[in-house]
Amino acid sequence: MGNQAGSETTIHETSCKAEVNRNKAKGTRWESAVAKFLQSKGFPVWRMAQTGAEDEGDLGGLPSWAFECRDRQQIDLSKNVRDANNRALAKGALYGVTVIKKRNAPVESAYVAMDLETFAKILDRLERKDANEALNTTQQTRRSED
Repeated sequence: MGNQAGSETTIHETSCKAEVNRNKAKGTRWESAVAKFLQSKGFPVWRMAQTGAEDEGDLGGLPSWAFECRDRQQIDLSKNVRDANNRALAKGALYGVTVIKKRNAPVESAYVAMDLETFAKILDRLERKDANEALNTTQQTRRSED
């Protein structure tokens, strides 16, 4: 009987390892798909190796950003955003975002989530850039009229 109990444990451990490997492979495929999509839009990103407690996110190449890519049946938005923010802190990035796979949809239909603080930082940066561009355009127009 002692051997049988040992065999059950081994079967259970093997089953758990197989599930972890399937989930890891699914996650790797999703991270690669997100990287490929962003590359097609001209962003120099790549899939990063996991580094444990000081993980800097799933994608590299954009120093201001930390990406947490998720392909899961159940979405835990709070945890995913928290993880993205932790990755941003570990990386020293300005923005942490989570890219969540939309079921039965192409990669470009994925959801990108962040907390309101992160959104405000991005909005501020974009608005300042737009305001500066508008100011530069106005100044150039005035110079050409003179």
